[in-house]
Amino acid sequence: MTSPTPQSERRRAARALGTFPVRLSPRPTDAPAVLRDISEIGLACNSPEELPEMTKVALNFSLPGATEVHHVQGAVVRCDKLKSAAPSRGGPRWDLAIYFTEITPVTRAAIRNYVAKAKPAR
Repeated sequence: MTSPTPQSERRRAARALGTFPVRLSPRPTDAPAVLRDISEIGLACNSPEELPEMTKVALNFSLPGATEVHHVQGAVVRCDKLKSAAPSRGGPRWDLAIYFTEITPVTRAAIRNYVAKAKPAR
C-alpha cells in the first residue's frame, strides 16, 4: 500500500505567495481582494464578500514590479469564511480559490516568471 503524497506534491502547478490586490468583477463593492497565492492555473485570495462556488469572475491585477494589468477569467472553486476576521476590520472576510478558465499566453508566462522568482507557497 502506498502512502498519500504531501499536498504540495499533488498540485498541478507551483504556487507563489503574494499580497497584492486583485480586482474581482462583477462585484457590488469596490474593495479589492488581497492575493494569498498564485499559480499558472489559479489563485487564492481573501475577499470582503462571499462568492458561491462556480461563480464566474473576471480578475484584473498587476504583478509586483510590473505595470501591465492582466485580465483573466476564472471560476470560484472554494469559498470559506475566515474565522480570524475581526468585525472591527470591516466585517467578515472570505477565503476564495479561483481556477483560471481563460488566460492569455502572455499572462500565463508573466505568472510563471513571477512564481519562479517569488517565495513558494506551501
